[in-house]
Amino acid sequence: MEIVLIIIISVLAVAIVWDVLFLLPTRWLKVERVKWDSKAKKKVIQISDLHIKHLRVPITTLKQLIEDEQPDYVFLTGDFIDKNEKEFPKLERFLTMIQQTGVETYAVLGNHDRYIEEVHKLEDVLRKYQVHLLKNEYVEKEDLFIVGIDDFCQGRHDIKRSFQFSNPLNKDILVLTHDPDIVDDLKESYTMLVSGHLHGKQVNVPFLFKVADMGRLAKRGIYKGQHVHSNGTFYISKGIGQSRWNIRFMVRSEVTIHELS
Repeated sequence: MEIVLIIIISVLAVAIVWDVLFLLPTRWLKVERVKWDSKAKKKVIQISDLHIKHLRVPITTLKQLIEDEQPDYVFLTGDFIDKNEKEFPKLERFLTMIQQTGVETYAVLGNHDRYIEEVHKLEDVLRKYQVHLLKNEYVEKEDLFIVGIDDFCQGRHDIKRSFQFSNPLNKDILVLTHDPDIVDDLKESYTMLVSGHLHGKQVNVPFLFKVADMGRLAKRGIYKGQHVHSNGTFYISKGIGQSRWNIRFMVRSEVTIHELS
């Protein structure tokens, strides 16, 4: 009887430790606030790397955050799904929430979004909920440009086309893209560039990106947060969902509030 009790206690202890170390960080949302020097007085909420199949942060929590913050824009920086169309119904519940907030929303695709053969089906779902999908395109506003560059790691980007505009009034330029590695190839100046892709490592152990090839920046130890580059300042979100394994270690799910002032 004592042995059975010891086994039960041991199993419960392992389960609790596993939950605290690997599962709790997927549910325990961290709201990051980032300041930017800008002429435009704007607030942008960035949600990156949904991987909607593995999203553990309640959609109602995200809706409350958006309604409380009252941003000017929502930027969705790719990887809406993990790998297939079966995830669309849950994605549509998320997009319904975004639409209900009434906030103007812009998006780019990530590498996982093209794991499905007919990516236009995902694009149609996004547009169905009034999400402005930018594929190497820009939108000019009264006081700024919003530029969406398609995924770099799959070679879908077209920098020249994305920046095919003149800016005589020197308006701020806000760029959204998925893979931050594109900053090494950008010659154009920008005020703010936001990205995701790297999940803040997701399993944050030393030297992971020395072994797993996640691109040039990751190898240099740049995989989250705000950084200054030669032509502007960029930010890498830790993302809100998980890919492959639905766990996080030493890094929480993130939504980012960018305050331009």
